[in-house]
Amino acid sequence: MAEVSSDQLSLPLFEGDIKPSYWVNQSTTLINAIQDLTITERRIIYTLIALVQPDDKDFKKYVIGVKDLAQLLEYKGNAIYKQVQNAIDGLMGKQLVIHSNDGNQDIVDKIQWVQHARYEMGTGRITIQLSDGLARYLLNLEKYAKYRLYNVLRLSSEYSWRIYELLKEYEWKKERIIRVDELRKLLSIPDDKMKLMKVFRKTVLEKAKAELKEKTDIEFKYEVHSKAGRNIESFIFYIDKNKKFKRPQIELDSLREDMESIIHTLIRQGIRRDAAEKVAHEYDYQYVDANLRYVLSLDSLEVKNKAGYILTALEDNYAGFDGPAKRETEDPMKSLFIGQTIERLKAKTEKDNKSLEGLYKLFEKRLLENHDINLKVFQLQRKEAFFERFDVISEDRRKQKHPPLLKADINHTTIAELFEEWEQIGEEVY
Repeated sequence: MAEVSSDQLSLPLFEGDIKPSYWVNQSTTLINAIQDLTITERRIIYTLIALVQPDDKDFKKYVIGVKDLAQLLEYKGNAIYKQVQNAIDGLMGKQLVIHSNDGNQDIVDKIQWVQHARYEMGTGRITIQLSDGLARYLLNLEKYAKYRLYNVLRLSSEYSWRIYELLKEYEWKKERIIRVDELRKLLSIPDDKMKLMKVFRKTVLEKAKAELKEKTDIEFKYEVHSKAGRNIESFIFYIDKNKKFKRPQIELDSLREDMESIIHTLIRQGIRRDAAEKVAHEYDYQYVDANLRYVLSLDSLEVKNKAGYILTALEDNYAGFDGPAKRETEDPMKSLFIGQTIERLKAKTEKDNKSLEGLYKLFEKRLLENHDINLKVFQLQRKEAFFERFDVISEDRRKQKHPPLLKADINHTTIAELFEEWEQIGEEVY
């Protein structure tokens, strides 16, 4: 997301590049809060939430094109700007309600979803900022759940969306028990609506069951868990992967990006390529993501050997991630993408090594051909040439979004020593 300069607004603006493949990261508290949103309002707010990056320190103001948002909301015709504006206006009047207890008293927090919206009538753009009150539920998360935005954008019922979130949180446990009165509150169903259980089951549960199976990555079955006389008190939901869910190309692209992101991040932190590959194969993506975020959020002074600390964090789950650490069975597509990522990195490293060794041979030839050469001048010139080459390689890798070259990647001993010296100078500068 590219930063946009603005003389009129104090906070930086970022172009909201809407992608259905983005992750929705939110705390479990937010998932289990009372949310009175229509399906349209939900699509807007969770598209914004998906724009929040895991390492963001605070919220930003996002600039979104009306046509992009209208396409997301499936608005058509000449009145899309007015339709989008009405939807956001409705959203700004809604509150998130969170109940808690500080040990002495019950507390009810009421938080607006959107803090600020600006409509630029001439450019077809909207600037939106999430409420600051949401920050604790979306930034620097400890207990959280996540899902791909595309899993929910096609849902036609707000009840289906909410049930998807509530079950997705417990997907790793494979079941969740929910009291009927609690579920009605979480779905914002008034007491005077759907009072008959058969109506509730048909309108809410059965529709959600069918829609999740048709459109999302999970499915569920449910049955009565407990009764009080003839009245149903609670249901138990059995959650499973949707085996008939056809992976859209966007999901495969997202899986590829996830594997690249994990491997590249691990290597950037000094972990060897083979160790990064092992981690990607062995652990669940969300588990690795949570523990990486935990370690990278620590003060660098607290961790001397970050690579070793990350590996220990993964072994011992320093992040306290609630979900599974490892998958029961390996996903063949995941294995394929890991292999492709490693092969690309291997090919890039071999190319860089060839370039460096070629440069070394040029200086070696110069030394052999000039017997009267001043060794100090020669060594200085060689060092400067290699430092320039390291700069070029580093910039090239950055542009191609490859992780940086590591000393362990370099085959030649003398070149590796020069590289270490180059790294130390860089650390001193920054």
